[in-house]
Amino acid sequence: MLDTVQEFRLPQTGEAPVESLQPPAKSPTTPSFLVQIYPLEFSKGLIPAHSRRPITFGRSSSNSIELVDEFVSREHAVLEWNGDVGTWEIRDCGSRNGTYVNDRLIERAAVPPCGHIRIGGHIFKFLSADHVETQYHETVYQMMTVDALTQVHNRRYFEDGLEREVQRAIRFSRPLALILFDLDRFKIVNDRYGHLTGDEVLQAVCQRVRRRVRKDELFARYGGEEFAIVLAETSVVQAKKFAEELRALIADEPIGTSQGAIPVTMSLGIAHTEGVEPVTSTELMSRADERLYEAKDAGRNCVKI
Repeated sequence: MLDTVQEFRLPQTGEAPVESLQPPAKSPTTPSFLVQIYPLEFSKGLIPAHSRRPITFGRSSSNSIELVDEFVSREHAVLEWNGDVGTWEIRDCGSRNGTYVNDRLIERAAVPPCGHIRIGGHIFKFLSADHVETQYHETVYQMMTVDALTQVHNRRYFEDGLEREVQRAIRFSRPLALILFDLDRFKIVNDRYGHLTGDEVLQAVCQRVRRRVRKDELFARYGGEEFAIVLAETSVVQAKKFAEELRALIADEPIGTSQGAIPVTMSLGIAHTEGVEPVTSTELMSRADERLYEAKDAGRNCVKI
């Protein structure tokens, strides 16, 4: 997994260029880094830089970090050291789709430690000079378990967690519910408003759902616009009530985006076990998936169990 991590070293005042990357040593003078956390398959390795030289982002090959992305302008943004206040700041260069720091559209802003920079469809995490080694390893772990776009758990973490919960339910004869849901006709949103706005919708939906999901419940992005929630020690009646609340939570209020409010609905399928019959995580997923398709066939924006 470490081989997929893309890092860009940020120059420190008076520092010479670097030629290779090793996990940073922990010391007060450790330089800062940018780590690309989304998409993971994009890999260019270390970008060497000289002291006090700005880091430029854009679609043009003349940039320090070239991003081949239709949503990135030729000269999109620049990250530069502000010696007066001792912080790294990013400035948008009049790009068409904007630059975001921690999901906030900015013209110019300081980048906080562990802050996220979003340019087009690319997300970078800023690791500050202080405790950079710890931040580095925490970031790698997060990349392995958390979906960078939505900040909910990813499919790999979900599959491991579901397997553990199924085994625990069977061992102690306790009920377990699995909810699969996806956004209805999401392709139309992407086609009409663009993929960046589609990403905003996914983020906003996850923010709403996370406020309803307890910390001990597993919520994950299974793929694309499909998500899963595991509810331990939950009866079938409780699971149905919970799913209906989620459906209403999304359907009753349009999603606010940079392109305006967009109405969104979702379909949900529920699989359930009382923990007394033998069942596998694969079988439970298959049941929930069948119920999800039943919800789609029934007209969408509904729950099937």
